[in-house]
Amino acid sequence: MSVCYVHDDAESVGTCVGCGKFICHNCNTELKGKNYCKKCVNELFDENKRKMEKLEDGSKNNQPMVFMNAGGGGGASSSSSSSSAASGGVGGFVARYTKNKTTAGILGILLGGIGAHKFYLGRPGMGILYLLFCWTYVPTIIGFIEGILYLVANPEDFARKHDKGYQVPINY
Repeated sequence: MSVCYVHDDAESVGTCVGCGKFICHNCNTELKGKNYCKKCVNELFDENKRKMEKLEDGSKNNQPMVFMNAGGGGGASSSSSSSSAASGGVGGFVARYTKNKTTAGILGILLGGIGAHKFYLGRPGMGILYLLFCWTYVPTIIGFIEGILYLVANPEDFARKHDKGYQVPINY
């Protein structure tokens, strides 16, 4: 005959799944068909509470708030977001963009000859090179082509290549 580890005078009805100790009817707590002692149940609740607090703190500090347009049908604004976030997140985490491909594309098309798109994308050396050779119109042609390539690029591919602050969504 086995006895409860808490109550020496009570016969055990099973063992705790958490700690493996014998427990009596008074100490037994059944969760999802498994027997736990009260100590392990308290530990589980405390652990889950800590995890929830950690998730709540992380969502307040690191993740942007994203509003999705359920209607669809928008023009250029639906393909990229000016709020530094776009869809594509997995498990509640959303990809974070710091550079907008539409802005880079328009700068490349309109002001590519002076390297404005390169300065915007954080490549001042290339921007200065475009400025130095702007009198040849070669940077204008290259900037126009780059601007079109930026506009037709996949947002994630653009971000991986040109956005140093891009954060990849994490699969859970």
